[in-house]
Amino acid sequence: MEFKILSHAGLLVKNKQGKSLICDPWLVGSSYWRSWWNYPPVSKDLIDSLQPDFIYLTHIHWDHFHGNSLKKFRSDIPIIVPKGNYTRMKDDLFYLGYNNIIELKHGERYQIDAHFSITSYQFWMFLDSALLIECDGIKLLNLNDSKHMGLTLKQIVRNHKPIDFVFRSHSSANERLSYEIVDEPGAPVDDLERYIREFAQTARATKAKYAIPFASNHCHLHKDSFHFNQYIQHPLLVEDYFKQHKIPSPIVRVMVSGDSWSSTTGFSISDKDWFTNRQKLLAEYLQQQKESLEKFYSQENKTEIDKQIVVDYFEQFTSTLPFFIRRYFKKVHFTYVLSAGDTTKYIYQINIHQGRVVELPPDTPLDHATYPIQIHTTAFIFLRGIEFRIFSHMCIGKRVFYKVTSSHKKYMEALNLVFNAYEYDLLPLHRLFTRRSVESWSMRWREVILYMQLAKDKLIHGKLDLDKYLR
Repeated sequence: MEFKILSHAGLLVKNKQGKSLICDPWLVGSSYWRSWWNYPPVSKDLIDSLQPDFIYLTHIHWDHFHGNSLKKFRSDIPIIVPKGNYTRMKDDLFYLGYNNIIELKHGERYQIDAHFSITSYQFWMFLDSALLIECDGIKLLNLNDSKHMGLTLKQIVRNHKPIDFVFRSHSSANERLSYEIVDEPGAPVDDLERYIREFAQTARATKAKYAIPFASNHCHLHKDSFHFNQYIQHPLLVEDYFKQHKIPSPIVRVMVSGDSWSSTTGFSISDKDWFTNRQKLLAEYLQQQKESLEKFYSQENKTEIDKQIVVDYFEQFTSTLPFFIRRYFKKVHFTYVLSAGDTTKYIYQINIHQGRVVELPPDTPLDHATYPIQIHTTAFIFLRGIEFRIFSHMCIGKRVFYKVTSSHKKYMEALNLVFNAYEYDLLPLHRLFTRRSVESWSMRWREVILYMQLAKDKLIHGKLDLDKYLR
């Protein structure tokens, strides 16, 4: 068998008979409104060579579920997705024109070919999944972005040991770095080393032979997010962490787009160094994509918003919230500051408790005493969040910036959780009790126990200690 790294989170696995599976094929262009780009870039020759028999998508985030890349493949190709409490992955694939969708339950095995099978393992309230691939006697655990730990990780290891390769993310893909605590200048908003530490702890817990830093090989090229490149934890830092902490197993192998491993010839890894001189290479990459970026800047600058669309969205959103969530937000307002070009074009003050929207003049002085929760983004992104019901995606792309006071930060974090619950069909609450949802969660009882343990830790100790669940 052979596997090949395709991109940021793209993986190709092929058996001896030539049957092939691709996971999460983001191959072309950018993701999250020109913010995320594959790094290193994926070669055209590699893209053109791909003729997979199956595709597996771990979850719906755009750096994994990438519409323009999926269009490279025929409409009847079997696309396999995790079957959780909601149907959006399947629904969106039908919308894109794909008609051969296979849903796998938690722990369900699917036979691709003789001696070639996959097993899907779900994780997290907002559906993510890992994929255990068994091919010609080799076992690959593609954890990707899923943060399996405790009983859920033990289930996978027990069912499939020994594991030969484990793939996992190792850098920030959330909104933490996008926060500015205005009354505590310079206050840390994230612990960057934690991502590599958790990678190491999880990799060791799998007892795999090799660990591949994965699903974090991207960069930021948009002018609003380029500065976040300095915070990306690249694979060489993972390799250094293992050396510094004298971790002998698993063995870390840095692999990027085009690198591969074969059961007959072993590793085939390019000798090009993409990380030591990354600043210079990023400048060159930015220049190569200048035309694409300029076109997008122009598109963003022309965005117009009809206030009624905003009003209708938040009325509908609030109507799905149970009373205790609405009550939690009763005394706070969220101020969206939306730009087009270099100027503020719209300011909307949102009352989640009532679902009320007030539009303020774009020249309103935004002092933090009056407006302690400010969300700065572009009118284009805000409108896309409404039109496609993807507010939960906005914070991932590093194109949304939160300027909050220390006492109000918790409300912004809570609102992002509620957006996720709304868009992942956990709201209204009756959706938790559909037959599909009950079946999904009953099969994931280990995860439910983990959440109870984490809640207990939080109540007793006032913080979450994930380390003990990652060993």
